[in-house]
Amino acid sequence: MELKSKGQSLKNILFKYLLSIALGLVISVGLIIAFISAAYQFKWIFPANYTENLILEKRADIATSKNFEKSLLPDNTSYLFLSKDEKVIETNMNKNIQDVAFNYHKGSGNSNSNLSFMEIQRSDGYVLVAYSLKPYYRSPWMQRNLPQINILLLILLIVFCFISIITITLIWAKKISRELDPLLEASEEIGQQNLDFQVKKSNIQEFNAILESLEKIKVGLIESLRRNWREEEKKRNQISALSHDIKTPVSIIKGNSELLGETNLTEEQKTFLSYIIKNTNRIGKYIETLMLVNKSNQANELNFLEIRTEKFVENIEKLAKEFTSTYKLNLLEDINYENNFLIVDLKNFERAFLNILSNAEEQSPKKSTIKLIICSKADKLQISILDQGYGFTGEDLLYATDQFYQGDKSRHSKENYGIGLFVAEQIIKMHGGSLVLENSTDAIGAKVSILLPVKNTLT
Repeated sequence: MELKSKGQSLKNILFKYLLSIALGLVISVGLIIAFISAAYQFKWIFPANYTENLILEKRADIATSKNFEKSLLPDNTSYLFLSKDEKVIETNMNKNIQDVAFNYHKGSGNSNSNLSFMEIQRSDGYVLVAYSLKPYYRSPWMQRNLPQINILLLILLIVFCFISIITITLIWAKKISRELDPLLEASEEIGQQNLDFQVKKSNIQEFNAILESLEKIKVGLIESLRRNWREEEKKRNQISALSHDIKTPVSIIKGNSELLGETNLTEEQKTFLSYIIKNTNRIGKYIETLMLVNKSNQANELNFLEIRTEKFVENIEKLAKEFTSTYKLNLLEDINYENNFLIVDLKNFERAFLNILSNAEEQSPKKSTIKLIICSKADKLQISILDQGYGFTGEDLLYATDQFYQGDKSRHSKENYGIGLFVAEQIIKMHGGSLVLENSTDAIGAKVSILLPVKNTLT
């Protein structure tokens, strides 16, 4: 799979992105210039020298009129009409501006940077006109409520540039995100161990290099999984064959021991024979457990049936009563559930349930009480077994369901060499349920809970 040479490099993409940003800023400035031109053309705003030009147009009329006509002055100006002896005849200026105007008239210059002055000489005196050399709005309302035109244009320029940068960045981010999709898809498929997919290509060289590496990882994982599967299958077949081979001599030993038991034996011989039979039965259980562990990851080996919760619970109660009666334990029941449906393999679930009961019996004092609690919790049926033993250690709570774990107070059956709870959990998981280990909160002892999914209707 050769992808590296295809597409463009990230360096070129970054360069194009920067060019796009620059072009966007140029367009933003162009839009502002176009807006200013349109505003001047349609006279929404007046240029800075507009008032000055109006005064110059009327200057001759103001200077030659018989009487001073203030109506000849533009609206946004103030004036000071002085007599020949520099007495104030008429004005609409405030005191501060009057002082500046007097200084201007006397040739002292203009000390107010915000205003400009023009002096018009008349036959009866002097007219000093104050005006501002700044652009302004045509609308009085805009003049009162909007910022100054220069500030407004600066704000618009910043806003346009910001919008341009954000828009271009989002467009490029979306384009790069699309190029990242093959990477994300391949990573997700590999993470979910779904290796039956085709690695797609990208238009970016660096991404294609990563995709090529992911393709190699995928192929390597496929080969590794196939190799592991073949090894596991070979191991399972060997264990299965060995288990069946062992069962034959064990059955012969057991059969001959039972026959020997029917003959006349001394008390000592009977004792030895009982040891042989007991340990032969124990070996048989080991073999059965070993075969179950060998098939614990093969869900197709289970025979699932749909069953009413009521019938299922009756079967569980019966098993618990038989077990506690056999081991001379007291059984305390607390049963309250909703009658729905479960999908279970009764035979294998009974094996898991009896395994948990066996672990509880091993840790329980003689003639103590085993408590069975069955109740409905949301969409699950909870089956809890509580004993009066030592309870779980901290280590047990972490590792008690691990295969071959045997802590000092492990809940694994001694007859199963640390695979009792492991087998139980494997069976329950194949039912879509879970096994919860904890210590009893209101008394001594351990609590093992089985959570099985239930449904409301029959399929």
